[in-house]
Amino acid sequence: MKPQIVNLKMNRMLLKGRIVKLGIFAAALAMMVTLTGLLYFKNTVYVTDNGITREIKTNETDIYAILRSEDYELGINDRISCTKDENNSEHIIIHRAFDITVTADGETNTFPATDGTVVEALENIGITLGEDDRLNCRREDKVTAGMEIIVTRVKYVTKTEESEIPYDTEYIDNSNRKIGDETVITEGENGKHTVTVKETYIDGKLSDTKQLSETISKQPVTQVVERGTAINVPYAKMEDPTKLKLVNGIPEQYTRVISGKSTAYSARAGARTASGRYAVVGTVAVNPNVIPYGSELYIVSPDGTVYGYAIAADTGLGLMDGRTTIDLFMGSYADSCRWGVHYVDIYVLSEGNG
Repeated sequence: MKPQIVNLKMNRMLLKGRIVKLGIFAAALAMMVTLTGLLYFKNTVYVTDNGITREIKTNETDIYAILRSEDYELGINDRISCTKDENNSEHIIIHRAFDITVTADGETNTFPATDGTVVEALENIGITLGEDDRLNCRREDKVTAGMEIIVTRVKYVTKTEESEIPYDTEYIDNSNRKIGDETVITEGENGKHTVTVKETYIDGKLSDTKQLSETISKQPVTQVVERGTAINVPYAKMEDPTKLKLVNGIPEQYTRVISGKSTAYSARAGARTASGRYAVVGTVAVNPNVIPYGSELYIVSPDGTVYGYAIAADTGLGLMDGRTTIDLFMGSYADSCRWGVHYVDIYVLSEGNG
């Protein structure tokens, strides 16, 4: 072999050996760098952003420094949370902010939120829910981007209202007293009525009222008033003045009315009438052919003088020949003189049988 060819082969072999050595050195150097890096970065951190988790080797301990070193940008409303696992590795979660719309207390506004429930999101923006307030969603629902939350304020108010029950007035008519004379027999008293209601206010406006209970704590007492119904106080009074119903001083019910001249008379005590009755105030003399004995009468003068209730029980010549229509018995001669002659209306309440 020629010396030139041998030298060429030797040179090539030497070059290849150098290249191999350089490769081995480079690999060793890279391994050393890697091992040195592994020794230098003491912490393993997991960062989750938008659902993607990355493992980061770092020697940083400040969370924000770690994020900056990895080019994570935080918005003004973004939030981060950090936890450690059983291997003491740190887990950083970036909660990206999104907008929600909240209508409450008459206003609609847009607010940033990150996560959590509806109640938590409302509390974060300073809106506190009352026990009875209503939402257009469930309180435990998770907030989402673009979510619209409507808060309806509900307030229940229980009220107890007390009012008076006006008393009634009962009138007892007395035909022995004149119109306008009144006496209170029993004083009236108002009762008390208590009602408990529940009012519902929706956003400050009354929307419903429900009655819960109703009681009458005191019954009213009816006022009883005795009042006169005669045009004037009658001369002949009834034992039971409530039995005769007068309207404007005139009997409400009668069979007929006879108008004519009246006179008056008196008699000794114990005297009897033509019909056999005792002559007392309230017995009158008539023509029995016109007004039968035993007829019940009510006698009043157009001038307002009232003889009153009477029984047809006697007669006389002047009555039979028509000189007078009725002769009224008086309790004394002086009373009969004072009566004199009056034109009267004789209301026949009931017809006698003679």
